[in-house]
Amino acid sequence: MTAWHDMTALALGREIEARAIDPRALARYFLDRAESETQYGTVYVRLSEARAFEEADAAHDRAGRGLRRSPLDGVPLSWKDLFDTAGIETNAGSKLLDGRVPDRDAVVLTRATRAGTVCLGKTTMTEFAFSGLGINPSYGTPRNPFDPETARIPGGSSSGAGVSVAAGLAPAALGTDTGGSVRIPAAWNGLVGLKTTAGLLPNDGVQPLSYLFDTVGPLTKDVADAGALFSILTETKLIDLSGGQTKDLSFAILANDTFTGLVDEAYQVPFDRALDTLQKGGVKTTPIKFKALDDFLTLVQTLPGPVAAECYAAWGALIEANPERCYEFVRNRILPGKDVNTADVTKFLLQLGEIQRGYLQEAAGFDGVLMPTMGLAPPPIEELETHEDAYLGANFRSLALTSIANQFGLCAITLPMGLSEAGDNHPPMPAGLTIMGAPFTERKLLRDAATLERVLSG
Repeated sequence: MTAWHDMTALALGREIEARAIDPRALARYFLDRAESETQYGTVYVRLSEARAFEEADAAHDRAGRGLRRSPLDGVPLSWKDLFDTAGIETNAGSKLLDGRVPDRDAVVLTRATRAGTVCLGKTTMTEFAFSGLGINPSYGTPRNPFDPETARIPGGSSSGAGVSVAAGLAPAALGTDTGGSVRIPAAWNGLVGLKTTAGLLPNDGVQPLSYLFDTVGPLTKDVADAGALFSILTETKLIDLSGGQTKDLSFAILANDTFTGLVDEAYQVPFDRALDTLQKGGVKTTPIKFKALDDFLTLVQTLPGPVAAECYAAWGALIEANPERCYEFVRNRILPGKDVNTADVTKFLLQLGEIQRGYLQEAAGFDGVLMPTMGLAPPPIEELETHEDAYLGANFRSLALTSIANQFGLCAITLPMGLSEAGDNHPPMPAGLTIMGAPFTERKLLRDAATLERVLSG
């Protein structure tokens, strides 16, 4: 019999539908695991036990009366600690917000609750979501489950979200993605991570990093679970992921030298292997050097983007009043946002809009663009937590590939593509394959991803 923590969210939902699993026992099972599996460090900052049992009890009653609200009715989820939860502390990973208890749920949590899902608790994260590494000295950094010998970063900022699923402490998780913060921990933890198009899902009740680029997305064991959660969060019909034909798919391969140069050989090998498998399976691929990406690199080297300024606008006054309560390396990235010139940011956004349009024209003939999600192995936590230069260097590389989708206003998904090669300083670690799609084409992206997933899984 398969252990519950090894099952997908949809598989658990089917067992609830068949009355083979009681949602109350399922909630207890995952809460017990979350409390006892301490080898992964701080994954949850707080569990919502009372709420979980109340919701599981209602799900049990609905299942008994044949009134389940969705395929995930009664299935527990973990939530990143920047989604407001009524009556439960929500502090975006920062001691500066200790004691902040919202009086209502974030809109996306409300939607998930209406669909019958069970809120297990709040997962740890990078402070104010401002890093792709997942390090949080204030609350503790969860360790990547794929190296039992060395405590490695989990990826961020949705760090606890990724580890909660990879370590079997939740069937699926909800996080946010501003520059890669769903896809980075998903890729480094062997999961599927969906970045939705900015503006598609409401951010009401989601503590901000960037008002322009923040997006909500799931981290799951497979594409089907991601599709189910997407349908719940968008309140739309469940997507039929079956029947996709590889012969109908044609993808561009990101081939710009500046970006391919960021991929270590240990991660290039599984990417090349995945491409070979897809090509043999009938998928057409074409390497493309996108002019728009070269134009974007020129832009970011000449004008400041808006994210630091937006983060300062949201949190700067609080940090300046109590600087010692904010992690130094995050604080040092936020406070310079005070000095960003509004005219320069406006110029940046105007030029970015032109570059985005150029990219969409270049990519228009393809079903999407493929690239590695991550180009390096997750470094040891100890190397980065107290060494700012190492922290900044690793943070840049963690975001370099994933942030393209955010800056260009795209939707994107990462799929597991096996393990990397072992490196000089790391064992084989999970590797992710990214598919970038046009804005607001998530349903097609998920169908295509499910097709590629079937090919890659053999």
